[in-house]
Amino acid sequence: MSSPTALPLNIIFFGSTGTGKSSMINMLLGEDRALTSSGAKGCTFNNNAYPTTIEGKNYRLYDTSGLDQGSAGTVISKDALRKLYHLVRDLKDGVSLLVYCIQGRPITDTLERNYEIFYDGICCKSVPIVVVVTGLEDQTPDMDAWWKENDTHIESRNMRFDGHACVTATLGKKVKGVFRNQTEYDSSKTALRNLIVKNCRSNPWQKDTTAWFTTVANWLYRSLRSEEDRVDPLSTDLFEVLKQFLSDKDALEIVNQADMTAPDPKS
Repeated sequence: MSSPTALPLNIIFFGSTGTGKSSMINMLLGEDRALTSSGAKGCTFNNNAYPTTIEGKNYRLYDTSGLDQGSAGTVISKDALRKLYHLVRDLKDGVSLLVYCIQGRPITDTLERNYEIFYDGICCKSVPIVVVVTGLEDQTPDMDAWWKENDTHIESRNMRFDGHACVTATLGKKVKGVFRNQTEYDSSKTALRNLIVKNCRSNPWQKDTTAWFTTVANWLYRSLRSEEDRVDPLSTDLFEVLKQFLSDKDALEIVNQADMTAPDPKS
């Protein structure tokens, strides 16, 4: 009698638009299934999940965008909250790894903020996190040179990682029937697969959906304080968002557990 198939391990790919998240997922899948975009608004954060198998283990790769990319340039928009809740609900089986995708460019405040939102705010510093640096196809033969030059700066920004890989996620143009970046692309695919296998938790970190989303909402409210970044008052907006896809009772439970004052649904 065969043993039951293990549940896929959930991996969240996050980072700003244009950093190659979808391209890396396609590289792991071996086919173009995840939408890619270079536009300012991007085409991710629909919580798209892609199943795949690496070295005999089942994984589910989540393609997301940073919460700093709301349609109006705000972090805690209604749309972002709605999609965040769906992401938390879909991850009821837990999270095994965070993959932060960045480009090989100077370190910015936005990079640090996205790190904090996903690692601290969403996953409570309880999930392994790795970083993948993209856009390094022209830094041959040593793509890892970027990391050697910037790891100290990254650490000074209080960003800690369990592992890293410097890659190219594009094959480039064909020249005489051969893709320009084929060699770098193949080595990048191997490096990314090895990074996932080495750092992915086999026992996922899990929380009850309501408790988890409450924790995330509290963190966002406490940590993203500027007028530019937050919807104010968050409590009313949060209730209005949640009751679009939850019962009033469940929406009130989340808002109340988040220590926020909700409106009376009967009024």
